[in-house]
Amino acid sequence: MTIHSDLLAALIFLVFGTLALVIGYGYGFGTPAALGSGAMPMLVGAGLCAMGLVQLVQTSAARRAGQQVTSAFSRQEARPLLFILGAILAFGLLIDRLGLLPSLAALVGISWFADQGGRKLELLAVMAAVAALIVAIFYFGLGIPFRLVAWRF
Repeated sequence: MTIHSDLLAALIFLVFGTLALVIGYGYGFGTPAALGSGAMPMLVGAGLCAMGLVQLVQTSAARRAGQQVTSAFSRQEARPLLFILGAILAFGLLIDRLGLLPSLAALVGISWFADQGGRKLELLAVMAAVAALIVAIFYFGLGIPFRLVAWRF
């Protein structure tokens, strides 16, 4: 199945817009004179949904007219996409359980396999450089209280 770029854009707008509407609804909209904390997410979500619907209508009209639509990504681009998304997901799932350093190692290590030409020594150098930079900026520089290593399961 080929996913076309315009259809993918429309679906992304609709999914994130609907998510913002649902989350914003839980906070309450308020009144026009005193907007609640859910007003902004709901307005942005409604805008995203509107853009997604317009894009969806334009895409279906273009298909009916017989216009050529562009594929969102080719088969060669699927591997890097999946590895990078997997690396981001792994980082998000591991940061609370293992801490910042193991999560960064997983992020760099998994995303490294998106490219087929990397060497192991380069991987270790990039892991060390990323860990040093992130720890220096966020932990020491900004004082964000991350646990550097935490083995909680």
